Amino acid sequence: MDFDLNAPHSMGTTIIGVTYDGGVVLGADSRTSTGMYVANRASDKITQLTDNVYICRSGSAADSQVISDYVRYFLHQHTIQLGQPATVKVAANLVRLLSYQNKNMLQMGVIIGGWDKYEGGQIYSVPLGGTILKQPFAIGGGYDKLDRSGSSYLYGFFDQAWKEGMSKDEAEINADGVTRNFYSGDSLPLWHEELEPQNSLLDVLSSSSPEPMNT
Repeated sequence: MDFDLNAPHSMGTTIIGVTYDGGVVLGADSRTSTGMYVANRASDKITQLTDNVYICRSGSAADSQVISDYVRYFLHQHTIQLGQPATVKVAANLVRLLSYQNKNMLQMGVIIGGWDKYEGGQIYSVPLGGTILKQPFAIGGGYDKLDRSGSSYLYGFFDQAWKEGMSKDEAEINADGVTRNFYSGDSLPLWHEELEPQNSLLDVLSSSSPEPMNT
């Protein structure tokens, strides 16, 4: 198999955004890959746009970074002109506008999340192509050719676990500001450690005493 180390940085990414009663939670993995090669195991895929609005990036790292830079610049100008912070909706629509206008050249999907005094915590999804969707929670990722995202595993979990009016003991983005948490891979439980141990059929058969046959 040939490895193209000069290929564009593409993130086989999992990104999520979740609203709760009072704010939002944003999450992302930290691996950036170039083809089959992991270029960076500690990249930051959650980028600040304003004090209370952040963007989770997936797909081409270069594409999502340049869009984030443009949006951050325009929102800064917007804030100066209006004399007040831009809303989450304004930030999300600006991402959508730039993504749609350049859809033939971009390979990225993002989630915008934040808090403002008008609508509270909000999550907007802008997938590949420049559509915008306001959602109570959003899941994205898997924009590389091999679709190495873990996002597909999360849809069923969120459909079952998310509910309106959820509380959050420690808020990441709410009226009080932003808190960042980092969870290293070796501190997280492996998937098989989350399952209750089960005896295999062979263990059951070997431990049980054979019953006499009745003729």
